[in-house]
Amino acid sequence: MIRSFIKNHFWKFLMFCFVGLTATLTHIGVFNLFRFFLSFSFIIAVLSGVFVSIIYNFLMNRTFTFKAKDNAIKKQLPRFLIIYTVSITVNITTALLVNLILGAGVLKENIATISGIILSIPFSFFGSLLWAFKKD
Repeated sequence: MIRSFIKNHFWKFLMFCFVGLTATLTHIGVFNLFRFFLSFSFIIAVLSGVFVSIIYNFLMNRTFTFKAKDNAIKKQLPRFLIIYTVSITVNITTALLVNLILGAGVLKENIATISGIILSIPFSFFGSLLWAFKKD
C-alpha cells in the first residue's frame, strides 16, 4: 500500500518541491525589487514577496502539480491557506526548537532553519494532495 502510494505520487512530490523552490526564488526576486529598486521599507518588501510567492505557489501547484484547475478556487484557496499556515507554524516551531537545542552560530542556525523547512514539507505536500487540491 505504501509502495503503491509512493509510486503514484513520486512525480507529484518532485514537482511540488520544484514549485516550492521557484516560489522561494520568486519571493527573493520580488523582495529585492521592492526593497532595493523601488525603495520600499523592509517589511513592505517582505510582505510583497510573501504575497506574490503564495499566489504563485497556489497557482502552479493547482495547475501543474495536482492538476486540479477544474475544481473551484473558492474551495481550494481557503484550504491551501490553512495548510500553509500550519506548515509555516511547523517550520518556525521546529527551527526555534532545534536552535534552542543547538545554540547560536551560523552553521547551527542554518541547520535549525533547514530542519524547519524539511519537517514542514510533508505537512504542505500531504495537505495539498489530500485536502486542498483533492479532486471532488
